[in-house]
Amino acid sequence: MDDKFKYNLRIFIIFGICFELMNVFYNPYAMKFLERIGGNEFHFSLVNSTKGIIMIFTALPAAFIINKIADKQKVTSNIVLAMAFIIFSMFFIPMLPSNFQVVSFIVILTLLMIPISIYNISYQNITADLFPLRRARVLSKRSIYTIIFTTTVTIASGLIFRYFAGDNDEFILIYRIFYALAFVSGLLGYFIFKRLHYTPTQSDETIKFKGSFKKVFKNKRFTKFALSSTIFHFGWQMGWPLFSIYTIKTLGADEFWLSFNTVGSAIVMLFALRVWPKLIEKYGNEKIAYICTFGMAITPLLYVMSKSLIVLVIFSSLSGIFTSGTITVLFIDMLEVVPEKNRIIYVGYYNVLTNITLAISPLVGHFFYENLGIVYALVITTAFRLLGGLAFMIRERSERKFKAIEGSVLL
Repeated sequence: MDDKFKYNLRIFIIFGICFELMNVFYNPYAMKFLERIGGNEFHFSLVNSTKGIIMIFTALPAAFIINKIADKQKVTSNIVLAMAFIIFSMFFIPMLPSNFQVVSFIVILTLLMIPISIYNISYQNITADLFPLRRARVLSKRSIYTIIFTTTVTIASGLIFRYFAGDNDEFILIYRIFYALAFVSGLLGYFIFKRLHYTPTQSDETIKFKGSFKKVFKNKRFTKFALSSTIFHFGWQMGWPLFSIYTIKTLGADEFWLSFNTVGSAIVMLFALRVWPKLIEKYGNEKIAYICTFGMAITPLLYVMSKSLIVLVIFSSLSGIFTSGTITVLFIDMLEVVPEKNRIIYVGYYNVLTNITLAISPLVGHFFYENLGIVYALVITTAFRLLGGLAFMIRERSERKFKAIEGSVLL
């Protein structure tokens, strides 16, 4: 490991801590805050869908624009700053008339998706440039440190909600303080990210928008991965509002239990993240991808089996084993199947596909919830997730056969 690699890894981890702290001050309790200002089950699903809709229309234009910008590091740091300001705007929601608060919160979360969409594409590209080797271990190390810090803050926030809030007004006040702290964390992340020693990979050929779809999806390795991931993401994202509904509405979780649930998952993920990079290096992305995605298919069933909050915490924590593996392997897998030239365009198309599912699948989940109830909706979510795991398994078998044929030809 040379000095530049060590320096960038250290800055990468510190930035990751600040960025994730910004998220942890608003995201784990977003649905509960929405409920406290008057939101209902439909609003839970709507929040997730509007996120996807916005990101569909921003991901690809962002990819083409960023691809032409030389200083991608400056763009990314400015986007982090924009995210911090938008999150801070939630601080002022309780000052609005009550009949505007729910709509304002949904609008702010929706607008937040614009910089998040741009950030995801640029950040993924910069990560690939910074760490061309040992990516699984780098991302695992970053995740381990961020989980330690975010878990500590989550425990503290849960205790603050439990012991310092009595009525709804006091809960809302704590939320406002957290939104201010999120802004401070984002501001620190902005300054830290600018300290990375980053030299972007130069592309001799830049893809133009016209004809880019055909050129990108002509890459068979990328197409197989993108199709498998899109099928899986439909089932994955379908469960997000349903989990919130089951946890908050069915079992009656408050902020303390939500933090407890987050902490349990984080602790399990902390240990799992030490194992998955080694398994990915040993068995390859394709095999680990279908193992993890099949594993994540059981999460909705674990929710169905949870008849109390303590059982839910235990089961959802155990599901963190496969969640951590899925997050790690899909990111690494995506970076490996896209070519180095015009990587950001491929990432943009991939993000569009996963955001199309995000726009649709939460509303599909809500449809099943309204017509069949929460239990059947969760069971159907399991079926969709199993389809995603099956898609990754078929892809792995296909890749294995292709490599075997290629190897025999070379011999």
